[in-house]
Amino acid sequence: MRADPHILHVFSSAGLYGAEHAVLGLIRALADAGIQGTLACIDNPHLEEQPLYERARVLGIPAERIPCSGRLDGATIRALRAMLARHPCPLLHVHGYKSAFYALRARRSFPGAPIVATVHGWVTNTRSLWLYRLLELHMLRHVQGVCIVAEGMRQPLLDAGIRSGRIRLIENGIDTARFRADGPAATRAEFGIPDPAFVFGGVMRLSSEKNPLGLLEAFAQVARAGPTAWLVLAGDGPQRAELERRARDLGIAGRVCLLGARNDPERLYPLFDCFVLPSLTEGLPLALLEAMACERPVIASRVGQVAAVLEGLPATLVPAGDSQLLAGAMQNALRVRQTAAPLRQRVRAGYSVERMARDYAEVYRGLGNRHVDHAA
Repeated sequence: MRADPHILHVFSSAGLYGAEHAVLGLIRALADAGIQGTLACIDNPHLEEQPLYERARVLGIPAERIPCSGRLDGATIRALRAMLARHPCPLLHVHGYKSAFYALRARRSFPGAPIVATVHGWVTNTRSLWLYRLLELHMLRHVQGVCIVAEGMRQPLLDAGIRSGRIRLIENGIDTARFRADGPAATRAEFGIPDPAFVFGGVMRLSSEKNPLGLLEAFAQVARAGPTAWLVLAGDGPQRAELERRARDLGIAGRVCLLGARNDPERLYPLFDCFVLPSLTEGLPLALLEAMACERPVIASRVGQVAAVLEGLPATLVPAGDSQLLAGAMQNALRVRQTAAPLRQRVRAGYSVERMARDYAEVYRGLGNRHVDHAA
């Protein structure tokens, strides 16, 4: 029987967000299942520190920094080739267009090494991001497997000429032992929130595609209706200063807590009376699964794989970007407390990190046992 491949997870990261945490969880779960891997962190020249690499090291995950000074850096290709040369049976697992670009070039010296790509989601709200999406779709024609986290991603891949047999839906998974309702929890006193308050909470990157400003507008309507509602957001991003200004303008800054980036979200979810996901676009957000595992009532935008995950469960879905309907759902949550135990049951049954690792292991082993075909 052929040995399991050594997985080189290649990632060019702008911070620690959902996709990064998904990959960190995957690597650890694969190791528990006997499949070893190394995280190749392509340096982001715009960051003084490399948070994905640093977090991997804290977690004890084998990781190496890959130098990269710009868009086309030969040193990046050489470093990846050196990593490939150190392993007798390598497989490249790439995350994002930049990782795919460099992996395809490094693989030219190791033509037997398969490449698997995961599409975590596309953000196309600028011209450059739209062009990067087109570039990624072109490059994905030349990898051996493409994994998607949401069914809606399949058709764009087919339209780009990627063979249907190379596409597989592998939904994200989380550590259900870490995220649970009875785990260590933050107290309201830590954040100056009164005990009688009803806390709406979110865990997100503070950027336009996540729609934190839309959530703030909706919360302002809820807050005006009564004094009991608070909003707690964990995460950081380019819209943080704008959120702070807007909260002051709306007169609700005293009931909005922006906690910044956190490494302990499992302590925060039990603090929420209701979890809110206001995103305009998503694949399958880890924050949704984490909140469900912690048995939090959910209000979420109908985007990506969210509706499929929540199908048949006591949760509220609203159209993406509709702050009026979002506010109405939040006002209803104040009046009607929903049971959330079935949400955790759904996550344990189908969205654990162990299930995710098994699915990826099946993909890796399938590719490792057949000849690599480089044709599109």
